[in-house]
Amino acid sequence: MRFLPWRRNAVSHCLPVPKVALPSLDQSIAQINGMHKGVLRLGVFNSACVTWLPQLVPQFQLDFPGIDVQIYQGSYADICAWVKNGTAEIGFLSNSSALDLDFEPLYDDELVCIAPASYRPARPGCVSAEELRGQPFVSQQSDVDADIQSYFKKNDLHVSSRCYIVDDQSMIAMVACGQGLALMPELMFKEGAASAGCQVLQLEPAAKRTIGLACLSRTALSPAAREFVEHARAFARKR
Repeated sequence: MRFLPWRRNAVSHCLPVPKVALPSLDQSIAQINGMHKGVLRLGVFNSACVTWLPQLVPQFQLDFPGIDVQIYQGSYADICAWVKNGTAEIGFLSNSSALDLDFEPLYDDELVCIAPASYRPARPGCVSAEELRGQPFVSQQSDVDADIQSYFKKNDLHVSSRCYIVDDQSMIAMVACGQGLALMPELMFKEGAASAGCQVLQLEPAAKRTIGLACLSRTALSPAAREFVEHARAFARKR
């Protein structure tokens, strides 16, 4: 029996897929499914949760409505632990706190000093490290403000604190009512957060933290996590 050309093609399309092709086929199917359904767990610190996530997450959910985005807010130390134990697949961190995690920098965030309205710096709009000596401070706990503790250490500042605060909004409120000065990331104010009666002063010398995303390994991220990283990159480039 002799097959006509079109029948030979038809039969070839019905032949079983070779076994060697199945693993790559399974991976492709899994990747396609992963882009449209699943769970993405994010670890995030306070200022990124307040300023970035309300813009970043809704857009991601519009693009991938089948992905269930779960958000875990905590300190730098919390986020590192969550990424390592699998509670979060990726986490927003600063470069100083990412330690041995795989870290991708996204945004340089200047540190600023906030002061009560009655405070008078030597030069309007800025404050030197020397002026901070002897001033009372509103501080965050060490696992929350690693970048600020680094600034104190670098400039040999030994500050006295009467308030130990966890979140940025509480710090602003305590400074506004005269409990001391505070160092904070500028991100809170660039993205529209109100200074609530406080002055926002530039630091001399200047200092910054680098915000980015941390994970166990970028090469091992789920398809949903890889897409979120792409969204975060595009979002950060616009800041």
